[in-house]
Amino acid sequence: MRQAIGMQRGSPKGLKRNLTTRAMLVRPYTVRKGDTVFKISQKRGMTVDEVLSLNHGLRKKFIEEGQTILLPSSRLSSRDKEILDGVKSKGYRAYPVRKGETIEDITSKRGIRMGAVERLNEGVDLGSLRANQVIKLPKGKYTEREKEMMTGVCSIPHHFFSATKKLTLTKPFLLVVVVAVAAAAAYKSQQNEA
Repeated sequence: MRQAIGMQRGSPKGLKRNLTTRAMLVRPYTVRKGDTVFKISQKRGMTVDEVLSLNHGLRKKFIEEGQTILLPSSRLSSRDKEILDGVKSKGYRAYPVRKGETIEDITSKRGIRMGAVERLNEGVDLGSLRANQVIKLPKGKYTEREKEMMTGVCSIPHHFFSATKKLTLTKPFLLVVVVAVAAAAAYKSQQNEA
């Protein structure tokens, strides 16, 4: 475990500060169908041991769809980076289509009405999408996994929240949310072991 700056190694106060600092460096990740610890780590440029060290009790060979694990906030997959890049667009969200995805898949998972997508994508044949084709989606419409990733890395622009939810969320507030989610995921992980 790293030693907190300015704290003595044996100090209980230093240990508490160190654990708080580590909690702020992780984000929750919900395991998807087909995920393995190896695939998750590989997509983020990590080793399996790094993933296991963040998740007490996680076993390399046993991981379930829907299970929540912790990952470093700074380690993003290429898909995570694409999603974050798409948020930067003004007035809409740029969305890169995944292989095999249909417009129905995209809209139903995000609660988007087809008319809204058609208005944003005039002249685009939404019935025959191709992998990596970028389409426009309404801002503020995300899957739970996308929300989880964006909140966990604290990369959501301030105006993103205020424009879609009429709330003003500050960086300290987002930090509290990230720490709370990390704590909940750690608690859930411990409960799953019992």
